[in-house]
Amino acid sequence: MNYWLMSAEEPGCKKVCNVKVQNQSFTGHWPNRRERVMRMEAGEFFITPAETALGGSVYSFFGKEADKKWTNMICRGITTVLLLMPVKSRRELEEHGRNIQRELAPPVDYMLVPSIPSNRLTSTFIQGVILNKYPLIEVTFSSYNDCKNVAWDWIRQAVGPSTLSFMFRFPPPETLKENRLKTEWENGLAAEFPVLPLKSGPVLNKKELQFCGLYPKKGSVVRGDADYLLYYKSEQAGRTRKEALISDRNPDIVVMRGHVLKAGSVCTSTAPSGNCCAGIFPGRLRSIDYA
Repeated sequence: MNYWLMSAEEPGCKKVCNVKVQNQSFTGHWPNRRERVMRMEAGEFFITPAETALGGSVYSFFGKEADKKWTNMICRGITTVLLLMPVKSRRELEEHGRNIQRELAPPVDYMLVPSIPSNRLTSTFIQGVILNKYPLIEVTFSSYNDCKNVAWDWIRQAVGPSTLSFMFRFPPPETLKENRLKTEWENGLAAEFPVLPLKSGPVLNKKELQFCGLYPKKGSVVRGDADYLLYYKSEQAGRTRKEALISDRNPDIVVMRGHVLKAGSVCTSTAPSGNCCAGIFPGRLRSIDYA
């Protein structure tokens, strides 16, 4: 794989050069125009899968602040983002989905997640979600009484043998009774439907990626078009290298489908190169898998 980095500093000095990375060889183009080939051993870096995260409402990624948000995600090593798309009917689902995919131009891969209030959830809507190849939807509840007003038997029949998964968003419990109801509904719905629990916060783990349909489609680095992160190794007393790496560092290099998005502190690309990840594009999204 060939990458061009805009600049790099040689350790211990302030000389800056343009660098070409080809396989494990670094070719530096120094200010005096001479090339110097440096051999980099893979052992100098930690390599980990790139992150997939829940990014909030898709509409917050339009406008003047969008570039800043995308850059922040790339710097954190996120190459795939789940964007919530609020809708209230099957018609809105289809119209908004088409318009958003036409107008949204992110530098990372993304998945649109229809988000609907529980009082608008119907079997017809579920059929539209499946027909339009959305592998995941969010259902929001304004109160715990709303849970029992949904025709869950009809919803289960509409889901049928499809691979559709759910996120259920409840209001924060204010009393012990509400906390008990929340737990009962979460356990009951998880027994009936594939539920994305987001137990690790906004960043998804391997099991949650399976519920989204993003795993095992996230493939292997061997193919050369994977999503992965590189961390330069550093020693810290009293902590293992990996503990120090994961806890308080952004990745040094971010790679999406074989292209460098970030090198050092600079985002090398914020161009609209992201793909919409849906059931109709199997295998489009790839990353590293250690399992």
